[in-house]
Amino acid sequence: MLNKWALWLFSENNSDMQISLFSFWHIFYLVLIFGGAILLACLLRKRSGKAKDVTLKIFAYLTIGIYIADFFIMPLSDSYSFGISAWKLPFNICTLVGVFVPFAQFNKKFKPIKGVVAMLAMASAVMWMVYPGTALGGEPPFSFVIFQTFMYHGFLFTWGFLTVTIGDVKLHIKHCWKDLLGILVVLVWAAFGNAVYDMYDWFFITGETFPIFPKWVMPFFVVALVFVVCLALYGITHLVRFIVCKIERKKSIKQQKQIVEEDKKSDQIEKGEV
Repeated sequence: MLNKWALWLFSENNSDMQISLFSFWHIFYLVLIFGGAILLACLLRKRSGKAKDVTLKIFAYLTIGIYIADFFIMPLSDSYSFGISAWKLPFNICTLVGVFVPFAQFNKKFKPIKGVVAMLAMASAVMWMVYPGTALGGEPPFSFVIFQTFMYHGFLFTWGFLTVTIGDVKLHIKHCWKDLLGILVVLVWAAFGNAVYDMYDWFFITGETFPIFPKWVMPFFVVALVFVVCLALYGITHLVRFIVCKIERKKSIKQQKQIVEEDKKSDQIEKGEV
């Protein structure tokens, strides 16, 4: 009985609905994840350091937790032919970075690369969520294969986003070379995985997934694309900081004017002028 219920729960045939690129359900997931991350950042911005730290730890646990749980649930899902998919091994940028998240969050020895992990977490998650190629096969929007992949990338993005907005990592464009170095490390690791298993195209560098491009171009193209996304995130982050500072400055000036006016009014009352 329990087995049948689990097979139905994790099946991709549990609904007649379908998700496709930029369909309602795709947009729903994007709004839920990006909107939720921004809302959390706003709510936690003026909270205590402990509250911020606890939130970051929760998302670190969620990221690695849903990744590990996937290997136990895949044998119950017809999406994976009731087996464990080697594609989910940490040779893609998003899965590899997800494995590094708990180390970056909980181990102080990884603090020097925490910013790189956070940036690559955001970049890889954004790229997948904007074009979730592995989740656009006509499956129902809340089937396990769709829900798990969106939630994994959502937790990964949110951890990275909160780390650079409310955490102890401050982004500076002059440090972008560290992100490029991190991408190159991913490239070497993915190349090793592709060579050993010889049946996958981790990090899309072999040219098998996108045969329209010459195979030798793909490693350079992928590295450049991820790095450009990182630079875009730097730009967006600095723009948001600029807007927030402007808003806070105007708010502070308005409050100061109100205080001055109230003080003048109090003085007039004491002098009997009002």
